[in-house]
Amino acid sequence: MEIRKALPRDADDLVRLRAIMLEQVIGGPPAEADLRVLRDFFTRWVYDDPLCLVAEEGGEVLGCIAASFYNHFPSPKNPSGMQAEIHNFAVYEHHRGKGIGKTLFVRILRECRDRDVGRISLYATAMGRPIYESFGFSSEVIVCPEMRLYYRDLVELDLA
Repeated sequence: MEIRKALPRDADDLVRLRAIMLEQVIGGPPAEADLRVLRDFFTRWVYDDPLCLVAEEGGEVLGCIAASFYNHFPSPKNPSGMQAEIHNFAVYEHHRGKGIGKTLFVRILRECRDRDVGRISLYATAMGRPIYESFGFSSEVIVCPEMRLYYRDLVELDLA
């Protein structure tokens, strides 16, 4: 098995693997409109940022994992200020239980270490939680809850 950077030829697999991951998050398969958005994204994506790795064997993609890296101001828990968010981690069901997920996860953690990342975050599904915990990830109670504004709402704001 080879772990390599994703390439444009992997677009169809990346759409399917993202749909598998999203199904775990939203509790059902993504709508066809959402799949079209994914296909469009992976068709025009330049395959550089975020970093996406795929596990491949015999020309077949088995799974993938991605990480977005960004600088933040330093803090007591993260003196480097460098942060990463791991996402889009999925392995095809018929390839699970073979260590593929663990291998992908180790490779992305090595990349984080090589980039001097001081904080790694991710959203854990029930399926993914055991592997994350096996590497020392834990849930963190945040005093200041995260707040979000999505694009669909941003475009409606009167910013005059």
